[in-house]
Amino acid sequence: MSSVAHDIELKSQIGQSVADDDIPNESLAKRQLTFQTYKNLFVICVAFLLQFTAFQAMSNLQSSLNIEANVGVNSLSIIYACLIISSIFLPHPIIAMLGLKWTIVVSQIPYLLYIAANYYPKAYLMYPAAALVGLAAAPLWTAKCSYLTDTGAIYAESKLIDKNVIVNRFFGLFFMFFQSAQIWGNLISYLILKPMEIKTNETRTNSIRKYDKCGADFSEQEYKRAKVINQIEPKTVNILCIVYICICICSILIIIIFLNQRRKASKDNISLMFRHSITLLISTIKHLRHAKQLFLIPLTIWSGLEQSFLSAQFTLSFVSCTLNAKYVGLILIAYGICDSIGSFCFGQLVKFIGRWPCFVIAAIINYSLIITMFIWKPTDKQIYVLFILAGLWGLADAVWQTQITSFYGVLFTDKDEAAFSNYRLWESSGFVIFYIITPYIRIRIGLIILLIFLTLGMIGYGATEYLLIKKKNKVTDEPRPN
Repeated sequence: MSSVAHDIELKSQIGQSVADDDIPNESLAKRQLTFQTYKNLFVICVAFLLQFTAFQAMSNLQSSLNIEANVGVNSLSIIYACLIISSIFLPHPIIAMLGLKWTIVVSQIPYLLYIAANYYPKAYLMYPAAALVGLAAAPLWTAKCSYLTDTGAIYAESKLIDKNVIVNRFFGLFFMFFQSAQIWGNLISYLILKPMEIKTNETRTNSIRKYDKCGADFSEQEYKRAKVINQIEPKTVNILCIVYICICICSILIIIIFLNQRRKASKDNISLMFRHSITLLISTIKHLRHAKQLFLIPLTIWSGLEQSFLSAQFTLSFVSCTLNAKYVGLILIAYGICDSIGSFCFGQLVKFIGRWPCFVIAAIINYSLIITMFIWKPTDKQIYVLFILAGLWGLADAVWQTQITSFYGVLFTDKDEAAFSNYRLWESSGFVIFYIITPYIRIRIGLIILLIFLTLGMIGYGATEYLLIKKKNKVTDEPRPN
């Protein structure tokens, strides 16, 4: 937002039409601005918490519930494929047409449609809904980031505080709410889903199966052909969908009713925004000429691979196969808790030990977990091991999500938009790769792919750090002019 726009909006919100000597009215106006600022922040936090409580939990269940014709994981791959297109072309024109508030509202609707499609999970419903989610995701997150940034800047100006301090505080509060969505969504799925009771030899049981290759030897094709009796009661799946639909509707209504508009629609800027999108596409491609960007591609792809592995392959081959889909939510609660705690702890720890030790710690954790999954045969009597695996995976994921993003910001301060466009491109590619190949490979192959990209990613990261240190040393060694 330009300084002129800041001044205009600031004056409108803190009531500077009041005379300067009218101190009581000016103080009241500032208190109103404080109330409106934190009200809008709280509204966005709660709305995103509700929406992603439903969406993330439903995404985690796709490989376990919707395995017929691979509809579940195929829909997830469609989401991330469309997200690549959306990230480059859609955010700026849509925000120009609708403003920030209504961009958020319109972008929430596809998430509601995707969750509703799970009530009757057929390809002709799931795939179009997934495509809409992918297209809506980038405008949604861009509008959210812009709203928090603008709100923080206006508030900081009224309080004569450094803008970066307030904006960082607002984003910290937002992610405190957002990260907990994994916990609440998975808890709801665990409480609602019930396994079918099958009568076998006049004995009722919940988990008799003839498929015994859970873990690294798991094959989804074999699993479908085997007579597996650990299925979820369809009625409880429908109840879960209805609950998540209601949660999404509440999220949309909260934004419509309580959030103030910001950056009102300006049709004069639409053509300019479309030209900006084309420019971003060109700059994204040109950015690949930078050696540091090329070195970071494997690590960025790894970020998408490790997230999709947990939500698709781990949940099906280690959790649903060993127990049933009901336990996916319960075990991923450990993932969500550790991810949230890890995001905060590593954000503080990096200040004291530096960036590269955090990356090394995360890599060691993932190497250890992948090797464990290679050699460990999961059983229903060792469910605690599944909690440990999910929790440690969440701890490592906290490093990848926070530090890779911040590393991009450090490296490419003057070309941040093109750099983060590349980040979204290659991370989304990692998601798409695993979601596409998951139904056709053994988990052992997936673990090997993870090992390869983690190794390449760490080598590329090391090379990037070397180039960064070399550049700093070169600047330090240059003779200063007299």
